[in-house]
Amino acid sequence: MTIAEDGGHRIDLAKTGPRRAAGRPVLVTLLATLVVSVLLYAMPAVDTGVTALFYQTGRGFAAEESGWLLVLREAGRAATWVLALAPLVPILLKIASPDRVQGVDIRRPLFLGASLLAGPLLLVNLILKQHWGRARPNHVDLFGGSAHFTPPWIPADQCAANCSFVSGEASTAVLFMAFAVLAPGRWRLPAILAAAVWTVAISLNRVAFGAHFLSDVVIAWGLTLLVMFVMRDLFLVRMSPDQGRALDATLARFGRAVAARFRADR
Repeated sequence: MTIAEDGGHRIDLAKTGPRRAAGRPVLVTLLATLVVSVLLYAMPAVDTGVTALFYQTGRGFAAEESGWLLVLREAGRAATWVLALAPLVPILLKIASPDRVQGVDIRRPLFLGASLLAGPLLLVNLILKQHWGRARPNHVDLFGGSAHFTPPWIPADQCAANCSFVSGEASTAVLFMAFAVLAPGRWRLPAILAAAVWTVAISLNRVAFGAHFLSDVVIAWGLTLLVMFVMRDLFLVRMSPDQGRALDATLARFGRAVAARFRADR
């Protein structure tokens, strides 16, 4: 073990190296999201121009009538259940059958669950979509609606709830990158590519439907990945395997206590 002194504190250099490496994706994603946000704010014609590609005067957004695009949207909704159940099932199984469920690194479902709760659920759907007031493209006067166009990140009063900024479905789609993070080394790149293709398909589908501007989906990617990398740092880097096993044992004890209480009540 390599030890160094820093202001009177002893530091394990073998641990600080991986922690610094884990922090790089957080910094890179934060900077990329800031740069993209500034560019899309400064060039609103990008948002309106991309949306105009899918809009036809007198007809609206024709993609809404495409059967296979509607199927793609329903597939995206169904995939949200995968994100919800992936962290929940192993935790519930551990509680329900603590002596049979073995060999599960509890840090992984915690990473997935925390990423979903803090990203798509809290930040995207409960904070931004409910309170930023940006009208969706199909509600904007440029595309047949009555609301006014507003740039990203600027709070507005053009929408009361479930608004355009940012895209919830783009947020949940990009969170499949969390599964790629957990993939074994040889499968990680294919998993990242598959998640990227899925994310682009689901997100552009929402743009084609006139439900979101390009900035809504791109910024949703950045914010969700930022949350994901922070949770990766907390649960997979800073939380040691020993701490994970201790938490796993706590869940097992809780499951046994619940089972004993259930048997006693019967």
